[in-house]
Amino acid sequence: MKFRSVTVATGAARLAATVVATALIVVATFEIFWALGGSWGLSGAWGGGHDHLSVPLRVASWFAAVLLVTSAIIVLGRARYWASTDRFGILHWGTWALVGVMALSALANFASSSSVERFQNGPVALLLALLCIVVASAN
Repeated sequence: MKFRSVTVATGAARLAATVVATALIVVATFEIFWALGGSWGLSGAWGGGHDHLSVPLRVASWFAAVLLVTSAIIVLGRARYWASTDRFGILHWGTWALVGVMALSALANFASSSSVERFQNGPVALLLALLCIVVASAN
């Protein structure tokens, strides 16, 4: 019987992946809450101009939640929380794509007219982009 060896990512990459995945799951939970009709915390989302979401924005929240959970799975996979051959490079390139998405999110939040987006969401997105760089560049 032959056992396949699994390379373990560095401690820094695993910690960074854990922080990123946790943040993504928390945000996904809020997106699901808003998609189901909740309104708590909407002042820091969707431009801060809504006290409830219309049906198209609820659908967008569902879509965002799916993307966020998928991103968390990709980041955790890149940090090798499970054995994977990553045949098509989805974990590798997906994490690098997430770096770009988080960087663009940070820029968009910093450019927002909403103070919550500028002073809370912008720095958090920038931190997540930097942590994704740590994960993406790990062996």
